[in-house]
Amino acid sequence: MSDSSMSRGSPPTPSPATASAAPPRPTGRAAGPRGDGPRTGGAGQVAAAPAAGSGADDGLLASLAPLLTEWLPRQRWFAGKGRPISGFTLVSATELLPCTARDGAAGLLHLLVRAHQDPDEDTEGGAGDEADGDPGGGAGAGANADAGDGSVGRAGQAMAGAERAERGALAKPSSASRARRRGAPEPADCYQLLLGVLPPNPHGAGPPPANRAARAEPGPTAANADANAAANGAGEPVVAREAAAPPRLAHALIGRPATGPLAGALLYEALADPRQAALLLERLRLPGTLGPLRFRRAPGATIEAGLTPRPLAAEQSNSSVVYGDAYILKVFRRIAPGINPDLEVALALTRTGCRRVPPPTAWFEAAGAGAPATLGLLQPYLADCADGWQYALDQLARGADFTAAAHALGQATAEVHLALARSLPTAEIGPPQVEHLTAAMSRRLDAAAGAVPALRPFRRALRGAYADLAALGDSGRAWPAQRIHGDLHLGQALRSTRDGRWSLIDFEGEPASPLAERRRPQPVVRDIAGMLRSFDYAAAVGGGGAHGGPESAAGPREPREWARRSRAAYCAGYAAACGHDPRAEPELLRAYETDKAVYEVLYEARHRPDWLPVPLSAIRRLAGPAARDTA
Repeated sequence: MSDSSMSRGSPPTPSPATASAAPPRPTGRAAGPRGDGPRTGGAGQVAAAPAAGSGADDGLLASLAPLLTEWLPRQRWFAGKGRPISGFTLVSATELLPCTARDGAAGLLHLLVRAHQDPDEDTEGGAGDEADGDPGGGAGAGANADAGDGSVGRAGQAMAGAERAERGALAKPSSASRARRRGAPEPADCYQLLLGVLPPNPHGAGPPPANRAARAEPGPTAANADANAAANGAGEPVVAREAAAPPRLAHALIGRPATGPLAGALLYEALADPRQAALLLERLRLPGTLGPLRFRRAPGATIEAGLTPRPLAAEQSNSSVVYGDAYILKVFRRIAPGINPDLEVALALTRTGCRRVPPPTAWFEAAGAGAPATLGLLQPYLADCADGWQYALDQLARGADFTAAAHALGQATAEVHLALARSLPTAEIGPPQVEHLTAAMSRRLDAAAGAVPALRPFRRALRGAYADLAALGDSGRAWPAQRIHGDLHLGQALRSTRDGRWSLIDFEGEPASPLAERRRPQPVVRDIAGMLRSFDYAAAVGGGGAHGGPESAAGPREPREWARRSRAAYCAGYAAACGHDPRAEPELLRAYETDKAVYEVLYEARHRPDWLPVPLSAIRRLAGPAARDTA
């Protein structure tokens, strides 16, 4: 699921090529995978990494594998929790700053790496496989993992073959990795890594590593000095004067490779280093091409230089850096070929003049055998905004009414949906699609009930919600489908503290789902159901019902009434903006909200058992007063 990285609270085999990098941009070069050090072309040129799997990547990748095997699973954005890593494939390696400078200056290495893992037979449509965020969009999560597929059933099922083929065009496993597979397909999510590299101090005690002692390395060039100046702000290189890492980077350490071209160097998460984060903004400010990487800026956009970067601490499925109070850069971690919906939707809405979504300022991508893969997106930072989740909790704590804000949020949602319908392809959900959709919802219900006994008494009544929708489909009923947010909840909405205006963010959708699925047209009611469930979560948390104990004297006396009124106001605001009240089609809304609540039950049972009463309360409401059975 996507993170609400804009909010303030809350998974190619490149051919040899050269590309220009004209001054005054920071120069860089593709990292040479062998132990003979990075390779450079002529002035201003870079050489791409050799084909993965050719054996040429053994020096770099083999030396990094032990460190990555330990470090990757600890990252919040790593999707393969609970499954051992069996190997890696190097997709590309590019030096944004030289990583073996003789003066000890810190380097910056950009990697795209595939992590091969054994399949997880117990995963049901991806639901709950990654703890990318809580279903309500709550604090510390900022995202709402969704089990639903919207229009075609189980997550990933319909497009799995096409998506695997598309991913296969981006990289091929090495021969060693293929041997590990033993004839069985093995998931291999591609991750974007930005590694800071502090070389061993050439002036310190002891000789340099043996594989570096006889290497003839180019000295610093004027262009590289400019690159260091841009990255460091003060114009001075970062120097590793001691064997230990600087205290400011202690929390970001990855380790020291024992062999390979970076032997003895200290590796760390580069986004934690303001000097390295500053280089990314400079790349976007003065766009161009560097090996497989392309840095682009929106037409007419200008980016101020010298802004101070501030990494956001609350990482989810991506990582974000705020520059001054002007921009926010979202760095996507799990990479797939093709344009990321977060960029695609923002560009489309900008073309329509919709002001509810911050327009893209710049972005960067990786070229491969297929469509370029979006790697990062720079947008204006809405510094005067609070995210909707925190604002709702604040209102609950004060015992204040939320209906006016919910009404305005409904209007904002409808405006975005209308703009998306004008700017991107639309479709229709007819009888065959409705049959497929409701069958998939039923399968998810059965799987969740099999894992969570507390859900079993409600299965028959909940199946009734899907049957009612299926009956409408059998009668020939159809519904429009279009591009939607795909992961909408209070944490994905920002409210201006100045005028109360709402903006929507994070259109990436559910990162655990294939990219093609996230870009598929779906009924707008899926977004609406997500937001309605978020109101219930806010009421439970703000009223003390989830994990905070009994309601406080200062809190709302009737959190369920607060949620009911907020839900009604949101739907009314939606209708006021587009002329269609989602409550006018109760079968459709109930089916989608039920599917969402079923997912929430499974999520909470797996990750936060103390929160399980929150979705179970919705299950009881959606099932009806006489719903309990033993089916």
